[in-house]
Amino acid sequence: MTNTMTPSVRAKITWLNDDPAGAKKASASITIANAFQVHGLGIVEGPKGLFLSMPQRQTKDKDGSKKYVEIAHPVTAEMRKAINDAVFDAYSQTLAMSNQYKTDFQKNPGPDESNSSAESAKDNSLPFEVTSDNTSDFPDDDPEESDEESEDDVQAPIMGQFA
Repeated sequence: MTNTMTPSVRAKITWLNDDPAGAKKASASITIANAFQVHGLGIVEGPKGLFLSMPQRQTKDKDGSKKYVEIAHPVTAEMRKAINDAVFDAYSQTLAMSNQYKTDFQKNPGPDESNSSAESAKDNSLPFEVTSDNTSDFPDDDPEESDEESEDDVQAPIMGQFA
């Protein structure tokens, strides 16, 4: 048995579906150990309830029928649980904040708010960012203590470009 520690996982909801009939409820990104990001996770309503869908791409099998293959996925049960916990925690926080924001905005629009602004509260864009951070056991992993740029702020070089 290996003695490994599950790295910290932070989750951010990047898209929220306002259509209650839609199967896909939200999209999320995760950051693992403040070092590795995975985008394109989905929260989907299935016959047994909500589940987390890992990023995937569509391919064709030998018969030519469509097949979906996961691009990235957890290898251990502990990592899967950490990812699920972080994403669903961020999702529940986002739902609560989104519902409160819409309720407050629709009840009390500002004096210079136009009708189009009221409509924007009903669209699927989020006016805020919510993250869930499962780092309570990892004090050295705290992003708030770092003076370095956030991984979301750092631009990756395009292949062939040099700084």
